[in-house]
Amino acid sequence: MKRIRLHLDKKLDESYDIHLEKGFFKRIASDLRMQKFAEQYVLISDKTVYRHYGKKLVDALKREDLFLGKLTFPAGEQSKSMQQFQELQESLVGLNAHRKTGIIALGGGVTGDLAGFVAASFMRGIPYVQIPTSLLAMVDSSVGGKVGIDLESGKNLVGAFWQPKKVYIDPEVLTTLSPKHWKAGLGEAIKYGAIQDRSLWEFFEKHLEIWQKKPKDIMPSDWKIIEEMIERCIRIKADVVQKDEKEGNYRQVLNYGHTFAHVIEKMSDYTIPHGEAVATGMRMAASLAELLRMMPTVEKERQDALLDALKIGKSKTKGLIKDFIKFMKTDKKAKGDLRVVLVNRLGSCAQQMGNYAITVEEKQVQQVLKASELITDEKTVSVSQEVNNYQQSSSYDSASVYSSPNSSTQAVSSTAPSQQASGETDLQRRLRLMRERRAQGGGGFLPG
Repeated sequence: MKRIRLHLDKKLDESYDIHLEKGFFKRIASDLRMQKFAEQYVLISDKTVYRHYGKKLVDALKREDLFLGKLTFPAGEQSKSMQQFQELQESLVGLNAHRKTGIIALGGGVTGDLAGFVAASFMRGIPYVQIPTSLLAMVDSSVGGKVGIDLESGKNLVGAFWQPKKVYIDPEVLTTLSPKHWKAGLGEAIKYGAIQDRSLWEFFEKHLEIWQKKPKDIMPSDWKIIEEMIERCIRIKADVVQKDEKEGNYRQVLNYGHTFAHVIEKMSDYTIPHGEAVATGMRMAASLAELLRMMPTVEKERQDALLDALKIGKSKTKGLIKDFIKFMKTDKKAKGDLRVVLVNRLGSCAQQMGNYAITVEEKQVQQVLKASELITDEKTVSVSQEVNNYQQSSSYDSASVYSSPNSSTQAVSSTAPSQQASGETDLQRRLRLMRERRAQGGGGFLPG
């Protein structure tokens, strides 16, 4: 037998700069011209962010002769789908993009994940830069190179590690952020104080009045504090990623609260923002650590007191606890077990035989979930399942009811305030009206 070895011992420098400066947005295009990461760029953004900032950036890129095209998609987690991924790839082909084309990911975490995965896979990898426009993306998802999309089975199950060429962070764009997403970003930000830096946790407690403001009400004197907060979070993440880029062990500390959060997001049909779900997951993780005698009660209470002051982390999830646990086992870190990141004191993560993903028993998780009263533990039917059930029982072409993940994304994200107050999404309302119409002998179309 012949043995042939293929030597691929490479040393590739993938270092990059994270530029944090208030008011720098208007100078990004000229900086890209000097950096020469790519010949021209395709801007990828969700439609909401594009309305705020896309045209300004496009005009600047055109002045620098760097603009090839722009691609937009519906805002929301539902756009992190295989179909949307494929549509963006096909659109790049239509724009005659090539290996020296670059991608600009302008937006929040969804845009960064989706556009980054497009960059990682198109032509087997092309350069891209991140321009985060949400607090959550600034402090977390734009840094570290994790990109990907969701499957029906769970969040971020398909993806890659693909580092950006540069990250441009201008905190000034946060003034257009909704209060809901501002708070969601804070949920992700305070995680860094919990996992590694107790002084950062104290920093959040000290400047509580700033975090409690709405973005539009932030005073000029507040911005230095906000910039410091963003910088401290980024430095922690950069330190963790440098030590463990591919999440072999240490990088898993960044997932504090996330194993719970990903299930909360999935079981809510992604109507609960990621950062809010993380804050809720942190409460659950702290309760579990307290149960296991890893975290003193006083530390848990201090964590929950800050979350209470920020009014985050109490999202109620409809569904069965047994289903919640089943989905936890499909998490990327789980390996079929229940594995979670726990904190033993604010600023320090617990370890189990040197591992940061700690294996716990199902009955312990059940006890925590039941005690939290944040899981209804009632059998429910999701919107998508309700659609599927109706399609199977109807006699006409099901494509007229539910044509694509994008159509459902738009329907869910366009929920009217009155419907949100009653807990009924736009798609649920349309299904109800459709059933009432059929009962009266009418047709089976979805009312607008």
